[in-house]
Formats: sequence, C-alpha cells, structure tokens
Amino acid sequence: MHKTIAVGVIGTGGMGTRHAHNLHRLVPGAAVAGTSDVDRDRAARVAAECGGAAVFDDPYQLIEDPTVNAVLIASTDSTHAAFVRACLEAGKPVMCEKPLAETAQDAWHLVQAEQALGRRLVAVGLMRRFDPQHLAVERAVRAGKVGRGLMFKGTHRNAKVPTHLPGRVVITNSAVHDIDSARWLLGQEVTEVFVRGVRTRPHFSGETVDMLLLQLALTDGCLATVEVTSAAGYGYEVCAEVVGETGTVTTAQPADAVVRLNGQSATDVDQIWLDRFRQAYVDELVGWVESVQTGTSFRGASAWDGYVSQVVTDACIEALNTGQPVQVPTPETPALYREDAAPEVVGAD
Repeated sequence: MHKTIAVGVIGTGGMGTRHAHNLHRLVPGAAVAGTSDVDRDRAARVAAECGGAAVFDDPYQLIEDPTVNAVLIASTDSTHAAFVRACLEAGKPVMCEKPLAETAQDAWHLVQAEQALGRRLVAVGLMRRFDPQHLAVERAVRAGKVGRGLMFKGTHRNAKVPTHLPGRVVITNSAVHDIDSARWLLGQEVTEVFVRGVRTRPHFSGETVDMLLLQLALTDGCLATVEVTSAAGYGYEVCAEVVGETGTVTTAQPADAVVRLNGQSATDVDQIWLDRFRQAYVDELVGWVESVQTGTSFRGASAWDGYVSQVVTDACIEALNTGQPVQVPTPETPALYREDAAPEVVGAD
C-alpha cells in the first residue's frame, strides 16, 4: 500500500485550480496539502474546495513545509525557475507547468542542479503526452504501422486571442506543445527552424501576430510543420499527424456525438483547451503521483524536455523576428534523462 502524496499547489488561477481539483477528486493516492497564490482569497477558496488544505502566504514556506511531500507549480511563467530550484534544494518532487523557465539558460541551470542530485525530481506539464488521441498516434508509430516516421504535421487553433498578443507569446504558450509533440512522436531533435507570422485582423495591434507557420528540420532526415492560429473563431482544435514511409496516422478528433441532419454531418468543437485536454490533465497527474509513490521515472516530459523545448522556442522567436532560418543546437541527452536510466530516480520522503 503506497502512502498518500500530500501536494502543495502554487498558483491557483485557471490552470492551478484545475490541477488542485483533479488532485483532490480524481487522482488516487493524492491529497492537496496546501495552496499559495498572490491572491490569498483565491488560494483560500481553492484550499477550502480541496478538503480544507492549508493556505500559505509565502510559496517558499509551502515548499519547505514538512507536511508537503511534492509540489505543483502553476503560477506565472516568470516564477517557475525559482520555485523549481527551491524544490530541488528541498529534495521534493515537482510538477511544473510549462515553461520550465523563461530562458534556455535558466532551464539549463535547473538541469544541472538536478543532475548534481543524481535523481530526477522535475516533471514538466507538456500534457499532450497523456492525451488519448496523441497516445494512439504514438502507439501506431512505435509499432511500425506506418513505417519509419518521417514528418510531423501539427495544427493548433484557438477560438480567439487578446488584441495585444506578440508572436513570441504564441510560440512560448501554444506552439511549444507542438514542438514537444514533434520531438516525442518522431523521436528526433530539432536542428533548424523557420517561422513566418501574420496578423489576421485589422483591429489587432501592430505587435500582434496571431497566425504562425513553423517549419522544422529534425535529426535523421525528419521534418515538421506546425500551424498555430490563435483567432480561428470556431473553437479550440488540435490535430497531430505523423507521415511515415508506408502510411500516415492522425489523431481522431474527440466528440461526444455526431449529428447527421439535412444533408450535413456535425459535431461540437471544444471552446477552450481545459475542455479539450480534460482527460490528459488527469492522466498526467495520475502518472506523476504514481512515479512519486513508487520512486520510478515519470513517463511524461522531464527537466531535459523542458530545457530542449525552451532552446527550440528561443530559436523560433529569433526566426520570427529575423525572417531567417535559425540553427538549433542538439546537445547529447545526459545519462540521467535517457530511457535506459536507472528506474530509482524520484521520491517523496
């Protein structure tokens, strides 16, 4: 019988609240031990909704508290690196929403700190690795059903976008998921990026770039294209396809029902990402808590994946700004993060 993992949640906005509720209601072996947020009333409300958890005014006190076994970080992007480092210094497993850090250098420092500990404590919330549709594509590719994977094609559409959204934010908050999917599903690393972006609405500000096309070259002769449309209007939709030597495999769009009427066939489209990836968020936390309980490797994204994703997104931002292809370094994966690494890599004291 595994012990219950008491999780402290830092950041109780939309994403953090979803995670806290999932931990409390849907993740076996987990309990919300505490919450912390710049909005104390919000943190207190979520704590009350999760069984009367403690409320911490100082997130570092939450991390250091002996009643907290593990930490989930869903605060603003600029805080991630410092909170993850504090978790490493406390020797506590941590699930950090993407991005791991705001710069590749800061993410690299976290990778170095984790390597110095000699065990993997950091998980990164790139949740598509737990989405049933994406996992079905992965299983088909790994089984060789379409031959060797040669190209990833990703589509990522949001219904609407704020009128002041720089292209770099679209890359770091949306396209990063597709970049990770390309690496994960093809099993290759990005070596070059080329990015073009446009503003599709005349009333958007001059800085807004709401439609992007990313072209990626990867190792072993693989390619990827990613379309990110932030103001598609009709809803939220994500599609991933792997083109192989002998065929293709594509994510099926999740739907509760298909209505056929008056010569048409229709299904509802999700309006926000929290609905589209509802199951992925639950399964991600289930896998994370199980890894903490058993002291085994989390099968989702690691600190290394978080670092590499940041390297690639930094290159994409440069390519968008310059209009030129940008080379991406492909460092060798450290032993700690390879698939053949020793299984005893995480834990909760």
